[in-house]
This record gives sequence, structure tokens and C-alpha cells, in this order.
Amino acid sequence: MDVIIQVNNQSNGRDKLARLFQYTSRLVWHQLERRNANKYSVDRIKNLELTLSSFRKILRMGRCVDICYTALNTTLIEDPVLRITLTTSKLAHALYLYADHIVWLTKSGFLKTDSDSWNRTANRFWLFSIIANLARDFYEIYHILEANRTSFLRPSELLNSSMRFEYNESIKHLLILLNCHKDVFIDTLKNSCDLFIPLTALGFTKLSPSAVGTLGALSSLAALVTIVKPITKLVPA
Repeated sequence: MDVIIQVNNQSNGRDKLARLFQYTSRLVWHQLERRNANKYSVDRIKNLELTLSSFRKILRMGRCVDICYTALNTTLIEDPVLRITLTTSKLAHALYLYADHIVWLTKSGFLKTDSDSWNRTANRFWLFSIIANLARDFYEIYHILEANRTSFLRPSELLNSSMRFEYNESIKHLLILLNCHKDVFIDTLKNSCDLFIPLTALGFTKLSPSAVGTLGALSSLAALVTIVKPITKLVPA
């Protein structure tokens, strides 16, 4: 109960919780549809997904300004790779939210624009933001592996029978690294799952609603973990 209160007390926590239910709803209605379930039940769950999506858009209203402001801080990071990837990610995310605001205002009747065009624009900026985040994740992973490269077998060594007994030791060391760097692992998992959502929306991949729902739910769970346990959040963020 304390965890639920902790998450619900934060606007970001409520957003991620709603996102979890939103993508879970997509998974559920598609599975029911495939099994020829009652159309009324399917439509109710689809409406729930749309309601949660609208709730999240309202909850995020104006956050594009906040994110642009936080991008000023990332320009001061000394590491050039982190400075570029984080600043790019934040600016792209702010533009994604701005375009998403336009989509919501159009669908709500406040504006008269091409919502489909703005929706594609929003997904492009979201995709760009995720790619920048993944570039940062791979940079972090590269440094971790470089610092521990003597503990892993090279591919050529795996062919040597005398080295096979060390394979288990390498796996154990990898698991220890994952445990010690949960922040990098969780962030990479979250961004990897998120990557395919805008790719599918833009038509670059053709995932089913069930697959998109599963990936969205997994990335939402990963984000919720970082809220419940801030130590697992990758910093600087």
C-alpha cells in the first residue's frame, strides 16, 4: 500500500501507472478480439485505453516547457557524449510532447489542424528521443564492459576446450554486473521496449497491438521501478 501511495503522490508516477494500464488494455482487447470475444467487452476495454490515453495527455499538458528548461542543465555536463545525447533526447522529447498537445487539442475540438500529420510528427520526435537515450545506454554499457573486459571470454577463446570451464565464471560475473548496474539495465530495457512503439506507429515495423501492448507495459513497469526505488534511476537524467 505504501508503494501505491508513493507512486500516486507524484504526477510522473500517476502518468506511468496510467500508461501501464493503457498498454495492458491494448494487450487485453486485442487478445479478446482474436478469440472472437463479445464485441461489447472488447469495445469497453478499447474505450478504457482511449480514456487512459486522454488522461495522460492532460496530465502532461505543459510539461514540454519544463523539459526544455531541464535541457539547459544537461548542456553543462562535462562528458561530451552524455551532454549531446541527453540534451538531444530532452529537446526531442519536449517537441514530442508539444506535438502531442496539438493532437489532443485538435481531437478535443479546440484546434482545427491535421491531427494525423501532427501525430506522425509526435512519433518521429519520440523515436528520435528514444534513439538518443539508447545511444547513451550503449555508451554506459561500453564503459562497464571496458572496465571489466578481462573477466569475459573472447569469441575465439570459446572454441578452445581448455577455456570452456571459465564460461560459467563469465556468466556469473555478467549477472553480478547486471546486479551492480541495475540503473543501466533498467534504462536500456525501458528504451528498447519503447523503441518499437513509435516504429510501429510510423509503419517501419508491423507489430500487433498485443506486442505493442506488451512492450508498453514492460517499459512502464521499468519506469515505475525507478520511481519506487530511485537508486535504480540512471543519472544524470
